[in-house]
Amino acid sequence: MFTRDIHSNKETVDTALYELKQSIILTRKQKEKVLCLIVGYGSTGKTHKIHTAVKNELAVMKEKKQIRDFIEGNELDIFSVVYQKFPYKDWIGEEEKRKKNPGVIYVIV
Repeated sequence: MFTRDIHSNKETVDTALYELKQSIILTRKQKEKVLCLIVGYGSTGKTHKIHTAVKNELAVMKEKKQIRDFIEGNELDIFSVVYQKFPYKDWIGEEEKRKKNPGVIYVIV
C-alpha cells in the first residue's frame, strides 16, 4: 500500500486534486494496488473542502474507470453496508481496518 498525505501542508483544493492524480500515477508505477490518501477528517475549514473535493473527484474517476473503487476509512466496519458491499475489502490490511480513520480514503487503483 502506498500512502500519501494531501492535506497537512495547507494545500488548496486545486493542489490537493493535483496531488491526488499524481499519487495515483505513482501508486501504479510502484505496482501497488491500494493508495491510502490522508485527507483530514473534513469537519471544518480547508480540510472539509479538500475531503469533499477528493471524494467527488474519486467518484468521477470511478465512473470513468480511471480507478477501480474507493472507500473511506470510517466505513471499514463489518457492520457498515458500504464495507459489506466493497469488493476489495481483502486488499486493505487488518491494522487499517482496526483504525477506522475518518481522515483517510483508500483508493483501489
